[in-house]
Amino acid sequence: MGFSLLEMIVSMTVMSIIAAVVMPIIVTSTDAYAVSRDTRSDTDRVLYALERSARFVREAPFAADESGLAVQSATSRQFILVDGSGIRLNGSELELLKPGGVSSVLCVDVNRIQFSYYNAAGNAMAIVLPAKIHRVSLQIQSGPVALEMYAMPRSWIGRGGG
Repeated sequence: MGFSLLEMIVSMTVMSIIAAVVMPIIVTSTDAYAVSRDTRSDTDRVLYALERSARFVREAPFAADESGLAVQSATSRQFILVDGSGIRLNGSELELLKPGGVSSVLCVDVNRIQFSYYNAAGNAMAIVLPAKIHRVSLQIQSGPVALEMYAMPRSWIGRGGG
């Protein structure tokens, strides 16, 4: 009840053929998992920054003179309030600015950020006037991940047009 040398060689040959067929499947699935994991991580990172930025826009206060939002600078790359707080792209880092010049990084490796501003009628504003900003579109791209979100400042609730 033993194995002959011939039986051993045949079984090793069959196992080698099976391994040669199965190995590319295992390698491909491992690579797909790694890509999926990296994409999920990038998406989570960008989504966090996008949601935090949208929350900042939603919480933008009204100016003391009630003329509109208390916005100092609203460009395609930044949204800064009169107290110095804001969101801006500094190099490849998306920063959350706090009053007094303190900043924290929301997202790294940002390729592009785009703030777009809309008036009460929903029309894009060519010239951004803080008194007229009713909705902000935020787009963030980092690597292959690009996400977009709209935010409407809550300070407009219960106030007239603009």
